[in-house]
Amino acid sequence: MNNDGEINSEDLYRYNSPAPDYILGFSTSLRYRNWTLSTSLRANIGNYVYNGMAMNTGALGTMSYNAYQLSNLNKSYLETGFQSRQYLSDYYVENASFLKMDNLTLGYNFGKVTNWLNVNATAMVQNVFTITEYSGVDPEVPEGMDLSFYPRPRIFSLSVGLEF
Repeated sequence: MNNDGEINSEDLYRYNSPAPDYILGFSTSLRYRNWTLSTSLRANIGNYVYNGMAMNTGALGTMSYNAYQLSNLNKSYLETGFQSRQYLSDYYVENASFLKMDNLTLGYNFGKVTNWLNVNATAMVQNVFTITEYSGVDPEVPEGMDLSFYPRPRIFSLSVGLEF
């Protein structure tokens, strides 16, 4: 970047921000007779993530063959042909804008089953889906660095509520 013919720390620059330009959210709850359907969605637009997992496996020198381990190459190797890891390369900075449905809940109120008991049942899914063009595991990582992030699980739950 500084045109001195040498690539070193003097060439570092800020490429894109991990902070989104826009944060959006939407929640709703719909009721019809004894049924209730609710959901919560949110989106980040304009945030960028350094895909360190792709960088760690995106060079020929990272692949190994032995009896107890096989390290695979990231598909980015087919485009770049990198022979060694490219630490701090802006090649691995990706647009991580996303839309997530955090939860979806469906409930039914059975009403009075006896004179002293009301019953309702609820089914819920958390982490329903994520829509993104980010090629890593999850576009929502701390501080914009995807180095060893464990993805959020999808959780299914059923509950029965009893009111005395």
